[in-house]
Amino acid sequence: MQTYWSDWAFDYYLLWANPSEYPEAITRATFYYANQGHIPNILKYVPIANLCIAAAGFATGLLTMTDGNLLFDGASLVLMMFGITTYLSSVKPAIAVVNQSADVNDITTSLKNIAAAHFIIVLAITGIIGLQIAHYFVMKRSNKDKEAEDSQETDREDAEDAEEEEDEEDPEETGDNKKHH
Repeated sequence: MQTYWSDWAFDYYLLWANPSEYPEAITRATFYYANQGHIPNILKYVPIANLCIAAAGFATGLLTMTDGNLLFDGASLVLMMFGITTYLSSVKPAIAVVNQSADVNDITTSLKNIAAAHFIIVLAITGIIGLQIAHYFVMKRSNKDKEAEDSQETDREDAEDAEEEEDEEDPEETGDNKKHH
């Protein structure tokens, strides 16, 4: 996610700024994204490692098969897959065009596609974060309710045990009372 936030410095001027006010925006973004295409391969795998960790976490949550996990982790997994497919279908090919093309119109279109895809990916990641925060609070509330329910059940069991003990003691007392009379 950090990569996409840092790319905002270039993407903003491509999506929402007036091109006549910022004529250097295309040149700066072209240089930046052309360099992105030439980074060492090892650096390209760092985000993949993060995605694998996230996918493992979501999959672990889904394995418990509770309704909350299916809803929140399942939706998060769908958003993550949506972000990955957006990257693979929009960002990666557009960076290749920026690196290989000499046509300014193709480069400009590709840069705008990259910026729009980054915006979509950031929204998907924000959705994942929101879902996980909501899941945390739902689980916290559920655990609190369960503890209260367990406490009430324990109190009921203790009260029933006390009543049973009183019932057991009562016949002895009545028997003792009969002996004394």
